[in-house]
Amino acid sequence: MTETFVSFTRADLAAIAPEIALVATGCLILLLEAFAPRLRRWFATVALAGVAASLWFLVQAPGGTTFGGRYETSSLTVLMGLFLGATAVVAILVAKPYLERTGEERGEFYALLLWGHTGVMLMTRGLDLLIVFIGLETLSLAFYVLAGFFRRVSASSEAGLKYFLTGAFGSAFTLYGIALLFGASAGTRFEDLSRPGLADSTAVTFGLLLLLVGFGFKMSLAPFHAWAPDVYQGMPTPAVAYLSVAPKGASVLVLFRVFGAVFEHGMPDRFRTGVAALAIFSMTLGNVVALAQRDAKRLLAYSGIAQMGYVTIALAVFGRDALAAVLVYFFAYLVSNAGAFAAVSALYPDETKPHPVGLLAGAGRTAPFPSAVLALCLFSLAGIPATAGFIGKFFLFKAALEQGLYALAVIGVLNSLVSIGYYLKVVYILYMREPIEGEAPPPLAPADRLALALCGAGILILGIFPASLWAIARQAAATLPLTGP
Repeated sequence: MTETFVSFTRADLAAIAPEIALVATGCLILLLEAFAPRLRRWFATVALAGVAASLWFLVQAPGGTTFGGRYETSSLTVLMGLFLGATAVVAILVAKPYLERTGEERGEFYALLLWGHTGVMLMTRGLDLLIVFIGLETLSLAFYVLAGFFRRVSASSEAGLKYFLTGAFGSAFTLYGIALLFGASAGTRFEDLSRPGLADSTAVTFGLLLLLVGFGFKMSLAPFHAWAPDVYQGMPTPAVAYLSVAPKGASVLVLFRVFGAVFEHGMPDRFRTGVAALAIFSMTLGNVVALAQRDAKRLLAYSGIAQMGYVTIALAVFGRDALAAVLVYFFAYLVSNAGAFAAVSALYPDETKPHPVGLLAGAGRTAPFPSAVLALCLFSLAGIPATAGFIGKFFLFKAALEQGLYALAVIGVLNSLVSIGYYLKVVYILYMREPIEGEAPPPLAPADRLALALCGAGILILGIFPASLWAIARQAAATLPLTGP
């Protein structure tokens, strides 16, 4: 019988078992919310079990492609799955005490988080632009709702509406890009984009630019970043911890796959110049504007815009070592950025209100453990040696230097120096200012303590012993057909 997209084999079902586990766990939590609300204190445990089951099925899944060459299981997708799963674990651990403090512990939060996680998994494992788009929309729909989770808080409602409008705008660019690539290649699989002559097609060039814009929205890459500060400020902090890390890693991998398929013989100089310009603009704008921020979550939002500028350097370099550097960088970004949001969640007494940096005054004495982890995360984001962030930036800049992109690497280093200004400002407030009367941080829950400990340990371990992760990342990146080393 002729194989079609809708014919399922046992291998196909084994390949999508990780996603089935996530969807089923989300549905189970919703059923428990409806019929057994007294079990709410166990919802986080159920969600963690769902993520663990998904990772187990992912590791056990047979290697190769399924669904007619449209879905992949490889060392690259397994490594990305571990990265995404670790991000989800941190978000769930932070969510349990966070929702208890705000009085909003409902099953919908965990279900939406798991379904959004399913969408990101589809993006990283799909070898078809339609599967990638389905994953993108699954992620988006779940997080549109999570952005407005606090229905009685105006900032949360505003965040939900703004994220929905800008997200729909970004999705339209992505869909138009897919349509142009389909029109030029007569297919939506990545291998269809490898036909001779497509790289010189005007329609393909416009399609790639539209995809870069669409995924640039998800990465909060300047100039497509306007939604991020307001959405980060109003969205529940555990959801931000996930949104600020996982979808960005998936988006960069999709761009590497698409560009690798079209530019089999190397990225043209005109395209490389455009991507490099995006990297420079995002790094510079994010770091300069972050210097003026007075809200902790908005500061981290602009920090994320700058961090994605560093990542885009690797996209301009475009090679296996550049992809390996991106993989290492996102593991470092996970423990640093998600750890910073976890610390913010633990340090602010009322999560439904703004997060002025000034409220952290003296927290180094009143809440020593979360303050220490926050300081460590900020040092890592700044690229201080012996931290995971330093290692991530080192491999990115090294890849640029090896390909002769000296100016791009130098601009990246200068931007890192600028970023030290606003990161150290927060550390100064934590330890050098007197505590504010009557604004004690909330008691630190065991789940918060575990999430912070994992992120802090990850920063130090990756910063001091990066060789194993680099070797694994290079092996994973070798599975993707890219030109250059």
